[in-house]
Amino acid sequence: MSDMPAPETDLDTLAASLNADARDATVFFRVLCEKLLAAFPSATVVERDHALLKSHRVPRKVTVRLGDETFEAEQRPGGVTCRHIHAVHGIGGGLPWSKEVSVDEWLRALVAIVAQDAEATAAAAAALRSLVT
Repeated sequence: MSDMPAPETDLDTLAASLNADARDATVFFRVLCEKLLAAFPSATVVERDHALLKSHRVPRKVTVRLGDETFEAEQRPGGVTCRHIHAVHGIGGGLPWSKEVSVDEWLRALVAIVAQDAEATAAAAAALRSLVT
């Protein structure tokens, strides 16, 4: 745990990396999807637009499920729309809460969840490092 950078440092690196591509929302979203797929292959689903050629299939939505947390981001004509969903257990039948957040808030929440898991598992720590490299 001591050789892992602080979550704030990781977030800054990730945000800088992604913001470098944010000039073009399509490039930003493609890079985001690639990084999430590489970091969390079993927890990430990317939905792509239909096209005849596989190389022309542009990502349109990404969903990352980490425990009780689900992070969705969707590319729309006005930019990227992000949603954070949390499963609630116990009384109330497990109804989730959901809220739309900014891209920065979405990234912060995602990195915070991964950082919490990183304290418990080496695999999560490796995933966190792969997000920022």
